[in-house]
Amino acid sequence: MIEKRWIWLIGIAVLFLSFAQPVAPTYADAKTYDSVVLRGNAETLDWSSNDTPLTYDAEEGVWLSGPIPLEGGKVTEFKFVYDGDWMSGSNLTYTAPQDAEYIFAFHPESERTVDVRLADTYEASVELELTVPEGTPEWVTPTVASSKNDFHYTAAPMTKTSENTYTTQLVGQAGEEVSYFYSLAGESYKEELSEARTVTLSTANETKEDTVTQWKKVPVAQSVTHEYNHTPYVPDHRDDVTVKVEVQHFGPIDKGAIYYTTDGTTPDGKRGEAIHGQTVPLQVTDSSENADGLKTSTMEGIIPSQKKETRVKYKLDVWNSNSDGTQFADNNGLSSEEATEFAYYVDTYESPKWAKEAVIYQVFVDRFRDGSTENNTSVDPEQSYDEQLKGWMGGDLQGVLEKIDYIEDLGVNTLWISPIYEGPYSHGYHPTDFMNIDPRFGSNQLMKELVDEAHKRDMKVVYDLVPNHTSDQHDFFQEALEKGPDSPYYDWYTFTNYPNEYDTFYGIQELPELNNDNPETREYMLDEVVPFWMNEIGVDGFRLDYAKGPSQSFWVDFRHKVKSLDEDAFIFGEVWDNLDTISSYKGKLDGAIDFETHSAITNAFIQDGSVNVLASSLQETFGTYGDEFVAATFLDSHDMPRFLFEADGNEDTLKNAAALQFTLPGAPIIYYGDEVGLSQSGDHNEVKEWKDRYYREMMIWEEKEQNEEILSHYKTLIDARNDQPALTHGDFNIIYSDDDVLVFERSVPQDKVLVVMNLGDEDRMLDIIDLYNQQTPNKVQLTSLLEKEKLKSHEGVLEMTSEAGSVAIYDVKGKLRYEAPSEEKKYNKVVLRGSEPLDWSSDDNMLTFDKQEALWKSEPIEMTAGETVEYKFVRDGEWLEGDNLRFTPEADGEYIFIFDPKNEYQVTVERMQAMNEAA
Repeated sequence: MIEKRWIWLIGIAVLFLSFAQPVAPTYADAKTYDSVVLRGNAETLDWSSNDTPLTYDAEEGVWLSGPIPLEGGKVTEFKFVYDGDWMSGSNLTYTAPQDAEYIFAFHPESERTVDVRLADTYEASVELELTVPEGTPEWVTPTVASSKNDFHYTAAPMTKTSENTYTTQLVGQAGEEVSYFYSLAGESYKEELSEARTVTLSTANETKEDTVTQWKKVPVAQSVTHEYNHTPYVPDHRDDVTVKVEVQHFGPIDKGAIYYTTDGTTPDGKRGEAIHGQTVPLQVTDSSENADGLKTSTMEGIIPSQKKETRVKYKLDVWNSNSDGTQFADNNGLSSEEATEFAYYVDTYESPKWAKEAVIYQVFVDRFRDGSTENNTSVDPEQSYDEQLKGWMGGDLQGVLEKIDYIEDLGVNTLWISPIYEGPYSHGYHPTDFMNIDPRFGSNQLMKELVDEAHKRDMKVVYDLVPNHTSDQHDFFQEALEKGPDSPYYDWYTFTNYPNEYDTFYGIQELPELNNDNPETREYMLDEVVPFWMNEIGVDGFRLDYAKGPSQSFWVDFRHKVKSLDEDAFIFGEVWDNLDTISSYKGKLDGAIDFETHSAITNAFIQDGSVNVLASSLQETFGTYGDEFVAATFLDSHDMPRFLFEADGNEDTLKNAAALQFTLPGAPIIYYGDEVGLSQSGDHNEVKEWKDRYYREMMIWEEKEQNEEILSHYKTLIDARNDQPALTHGDFNIIYSDDDVLVFERSVPQDKVLVVMNLGDEDRMLDIIDLYNQQTPNKVQLTSLLEKEKLKSHEGVLEMTSEAGSVAIYDVKGKLRYEAPSEEKKYNKVVLRGSEPLDWSSDDNMLTFDKQEALWKSEPIEMTAGETVEYKFVRDGEWLEGDNLRFTPEADGEYIFIFDPKNEYQVTVERMQAMNEAA
């Protein structure tokens, strides 16, 4: 359970500009950063290098990239990195309207603005001018689906120029022929036309006039949005479930319905009539209208409670009772067949106890150990090591078997085995056969032996399942390519323009995505692949690659299947996204790879970010996950640079980060080699391709090359986690944080662990009893779990020196309980921030509470006569509301700023000399 204590946040400085900086910044000031870099998933971008820097445009006040080619109709996820720090929040997204080059703009004053502009690098173009038929709703903007955007029906909206007239520009090479259709922002609403229109691009930039005579269908509403908005989100058998949908519309919408099934089948219905399953009505509960006449209506319906282990599948539609037609959430389809299928699982949601206690060791098989040279058919010893890293290196299951005693000796209790399917690449994520192990790794029998050996040592084994896609060399896909719609596997994939265009994983043509919403595909994955790995091979669960690819409906069925085979199996997903998206898998999965905590740790340890920001992130993350959703924490992985490399080889940074990781809630992952100081032989920033080769280098087995100090540290951390119930099942409570220091506890009724971290450059003296606001002096003893150190309280005081750049972990004996601050003190922490000689963002000027006077006082601050200081107090992370306080000293000297909890807006600043004279 996560109990909220008090915490101090520095926030982002820009949030406080309204009162902290009364003068609005000019464009010259708005540059803000020294460098801005673009990273993303487009073909010419990546997530780890600085290869795409932006240049500051002082005239416009924005940072601009150079021209970047994008594929039309493909979603590009991207983020900006400024002065080495990732921008906060989820990835930004942009869908290019056509194949072309684009300029990405970064706005310092509005950092999450998506501003992507067509670059003026094309040689030919054509202006399309469209006249729409009478009766076309004014609130719908026509779009162009073309051969330049993979016939994407929403990516390329047109611009209205006059009544019923819209324009857009197509660009490209001279003589290039483009085929296209018009639509009302959806394939269901395309123009009534048997063949695509065509136009040829020219350097004359000519205008082509088109007229649509009729649309196939016209949308009922602008949008119908549900996005799994149901309460409770994780229901049990006692819960009725309230389903909410938001409808944006111009015309009247007064009716809606939910169609649902409870046997795992797909529901069907329309306009309140259930064809398959049952139906309940949606009622309008709220409605508003903006100045443009756009109405927003909230509709709600209730699905009654169901018995345990029920898979509830449902669809939603809305309509106007006085007209024809209907529209479904969330894809705004006009029929039940094309509508989004939603789902939830009814059960007492619990993750396995062993998963909460797991210490996971990630084995990347090809790079772990070469146990048999007989299967090294793809290894080329003539190549340089740098080139070899692009291919197969010889690691295999025999090598893992040979070193299982080493893994056991570490103290870990769970193995994560990377994909070893038959496939073209050593990483295994391009499967050509889901139920056969590539002979370069070993055999199915050898994998069984590995699982058996692990089980003999009371270790669990989780396997890396890849349900989202296959290799394009998979027999299923090859047959679909060869036979098209006549192939039984054609609908196992999603062809958008057979045979060359189909849905892929991040635009990679080698990785066609499986259509797991196709019943036959889903049955194969759940009834053949999953039982093979669980029953025949014997694995104890799955790490789920790219879990946000398959639908939530798929994951409901997946959970039902896995838990029916082994209710104690652990399933956790790779959901590389923001906190809300990750936590949306609660109730379907047991947990997820914790990217949020990874980002927070990296920011604090690698980028020298504020520990306050780290603390607030940890508080929010674990509070959102709750008790049962297991956060699989990590420092690095096969998809990102080695932590030690990013830390410039600083071993203490790695050891401190690992100490924090192992004391947080969740299941810590050790990426093979981290425990012996494995770093990178090359800089991924210096190469354009195969950057991840350096994240996946061969394990160090020569003892003289292993870092014994780091290895010993990891063993100590693992032992501590295995021995202390508080570290696996305890509440997570933050006691104190500032820019450099974090103090938190993990506790169960009979066990408590205290963690004290100082990432600053100076030692800090801390009184633990005082931080807890504990009024009653109890005897407390702290015993270090990392060093031979014991601390005891004396007369209500428990002082310690937290060394600079350290993480200390203590077992707590005695009564150490957090208490609310006294009425006189009111707050746990008060910080002074302001203009020079103060600053608006740091905790450098913390106040100390004077118990005798019941006032908070700053340290002496040197000030200059006549120079006004604007300032504010930040109390327990909350800024004092209202205007800035102001003080102008009459003489040079040192001054004490005083905060009175009983009169918080009172300006009291006293000169040290006067105070001394009065004393």
